[in-house]
Amino acid sequence: SWIWKRLCELRTVARPFLVCEVGSGIAASFWFDNWTDLGPLIHLTGERGPLVSGLAKEATVADALINGEWWISASRSRNAIISLLKQCLPSPVPIAQSIDDDKYLWKMGEAPPSSSFSTAKTWLTIHQPNPPVFWHEQIWFKGRIPKHAFISWILARNRMSTRDRLRSWGMNVPSECLLCAGSEESRQHLFFDCAYSFEVWSFFCSHLHLSPPTLFEECLSWLKDPTPDANVLLIVRLIFQVVIYVVWKERNSRLHTGLCRPPQAIIQEIQQTIKLRLDPLSRS
Repeated sequence: SWIWKRLCELRTVARPFLVCEVGSGIAASFWFDNWTDLGPLIHLTGERGPLVSGLAKEATVADALINGEWWISASRSRNAIISLLKQCLPSPVPIAQSIDDDKYLWKMGEAPPSSSFSTAKTWLTIHQPNPPVFWHEQIWFKGRIPKHAFISWILARNRMSTRDRLRSWGMNVPSECLLCAGSEESRQHLFFDCAYSFEVWSFFCSHLHLSPPTLFEECLSWLKDPTPDANVLLIVRLIFQVVIYVVWKERNSRLHTGLCRPPQAIIQEIQQTIKLRLDPLSRS
């Protein structure tokens, strides 16, 4: 099936994490399992390992024993592969008296092998996290409105499909801002420099007696600590994200329906949204 094929393709990714704790040795592959902590021995000797040593590719760890000793223990060969194998094979022989089953364990980094598997830890090991961005706290703060935070996150990464970006991709679209038709539509213009957006920002800034920066990146930095009052801080961050969301919604409404609302209308919508959000928070 398609799923099984996709899982098989992940074998090379999973193999470095899989180690074998040898018991009886009748299941562990001598050449292909990581049972010596050195990785699969075939990776050390190369494809000639089985041919030179005389031990078949399909051999198990138990097959490599003769009278309780490694089959090459008495060999006097000076072949480099034979010498390498002698150095790699553990002594004393780990399975001489064992009747336990071979166990396959999951090992990540310096942690000891474990029979439990953690999806989260494995994901973090395979996908090294990127350095944290300076605006993380300003976007994903406690009390945020999820859909507004998501749009703000897209905007912070400059992934919003504003007209300047569409044109940079070769799309034949007008360059004018849909809100004021006075300048080229870009992230900075649409959400800060546009007269329409500026009127919305001015209303809330004047009521809160705040003077945030007018450049997007600088405003994101400012949102980290715009006020010492924790309650006002939440309101300021909520306003920032709601304004971004509602301005973008108004822009798309004009693009797809041709309907236009004055700044006073979206100011009222923003006020209502903030009120509805803060009301349940004040009761908790």
